[in-house]
Amino acid sequence: MHHRVLCVMLAVFVGSLAFAGKPEITSSGTFYIYSFFWHNADFDTGATADGDQFFYMHADLGINADFGSGISTKVTVGGWGTFGLHPVTGEGSWGHLLTTDKPGEDVAVREAYLDIANLFDSPICFRAGKMHVLYGDGIYDGGEDGAMGAKFYANTEGFEVDLSWYRLYEGGGRWYEGTGWEYFFPEVPDDIDLFGLWLTGKFVEGFVRVAPYWFYRTYSYYDVEYGEYTEKDNPMWLGGRLDVGPLAGLTLAGEFTMMMGDWQRDWEDTLFTDESFDYAGMHYMGRFSFAPLTLPVFFGVGYVAFSGNEIEYDTLGNPLPDTENELYESPIWGPYTFGFYKWWPGFGPAHVQKTPFGFSLLTSDETLANNLNVINANVGFYQGPLTVRADFFKYSRNWVASGDESDMGYEIALLTTYTFRKTLTLGGTVGYWTPGDYFGTDVDPMIGGYLFAYLSF
Repeated sequence: MHHRVLCVMLAVFVGSLAFAGKPEITSSGTFYIYSFFWHNADFDTGATADGDQFFYMHADLGINADFGSGISTKVTVGGWGTFGLHPVTGEGSWGHLLTTDKPGEDVAVREAYLDIANLFDSPICFRAGKMHVLYGDGIYDGGEDGAMGAKFYANTEGFEVDLSWYRLYEGGGRWYEGTGWEYFFPEVPDDIDLFGLWLTGKFVEGFVRVAPYWFYRTYSYYDVEYGEYTEKDNPMWLGGRLDVGPLAGLTLAGEFTMMMGDWQRDWEDTLFTDESFDYAGMHYMGRFSFAPLTLPVFFGVGYVAFSGNEIEYDTLGNPLPDTENELYESPIWGPYTFGFYKWWPGFGPAHVQKTPFGFSLLTSDETLANNLNVINANVGFYQGPLTVRADFFKYSRNWVASGDESDMGYEIALLTTYTFRKTLTLGGTVGYWTPGDYFGTDVDPMIGGYLFAYLSF
C-alpha cells in the first residue's frame, strides 16, 4: 500500500511539472552502507562474550525542480535502516525480535519542500514542507527523516539569518477530524513545536563567523485518566558559536549553550502535589586544528562538555525533589555530530557503539552520550585521495554523586578513508576503549568500529 501511494505521489508530482511551463529538472541522491561491529560492550570478557556485526544502509533519490522567478521544489524518496530479513521466511532483523516493525523495509518521502527565493526583491527566502534540520554540532535530526516546518532565511555577504518553526510531533491532525475520535477523546493531544532563530555574522571575508542563537520547544498534555493533571514542558536554549577558518591552515570552533525554561505538572486532585522544575543544563565546546600549508599533515585538540543533573539527598539518603534539572539535552533529541569527523555522528567509534542505537543521542534521559566530559587529541596525514587520522579520547562523567567515580577511561581510535574520483568514499574506523573506575575496578577493554562506503551525487 505504501509503495502504491508513493508511486501515485511521484506520478502527480512529475505530471504537475509537465504542465508548469517546463521547469529545469535536476536530480540528486545519496547511498551509503555501514558495517558496524563491537565486542565486549559490558567491559567484562569473563561473564559474557558479547558482540555483534550488523549492516546499516541508506538510499535516497531526490528530484529538484526550478520553475524560475525564484520558485523551486525538492522531493526526496528513500529508505534506511538495518536490512537483513530472510527473503522466504521473513526472519531476521532487529525488529523481528523486539517489535512488529521491520527497520529499513519502508520507502517514504524523506524531504518535500517548496522554496521561494528573494521575496519582494529582498535577500529573504521562504521554505515550507518537510526538511532536514542541522544547526552547529548539537541540533541535528539525524540525517534520515526531516521535520515538517517552515522558515524564513537569508544569506548575504555579511550575514545569514534562519528563522524557523518545526512540528516535531503531530498530536492530533487528520486522525481526529470527522472520525468520531473527538467524542471519545475530546482533549486532542498537543503538538511538540520547536521555534528557532540562528543568526550568523561574517567577518574577514567570511573566514570568521559568529552565530548567536535561540531555540524554544513547547508541549502540553492533559490527562483525564490518572488523577487529571496538566503537564507543560517549555525548555529554551540560548547560545553562541564561533567558527574561524580555514585561515592559513587554522580551523577553530567554539560554542556555549544554556538551557532555560521550565516543566510543571498541575494536579486537579488535591491529594497530589503540584510538581515543577527549571531547566539549567549547559553545553561547552572548543575545537582547534592546524594543517600546515606546505605539509600533508594535520593535528588538533578538542573539548566538549554536557552538564549532568545534580541530585541532592536528605539525611536518610533519599533523593530530594528536583527544583532544577541540569541535564543537558538537544532541542530535537538528536545526535551530537562532533564535526562528522569519522563520517558518522559522535565521538570515538567504540564510545558510539555504547550509546543508544549507536547514534550518540542527546535525549532527556541520561545515557553515555550526555552528562559527559570529552577531551580529544588527533593527528593525521593526507596524500591525494587517502586520509589517515588517529584520535585519543578521554571520557568522564560531568557530575556524579559524592563518593562515586567519574573517570570513564580513554579510547584510542584510527580512521582511514579513500575517495575514488571525488565521488565514492571508502573508509574504516576502529576504537579501543579502556574503561575507567566509573565502570568498576575489574573491567576489560571494548572494541568498536565500522567499515563504510558513501556515495552522493
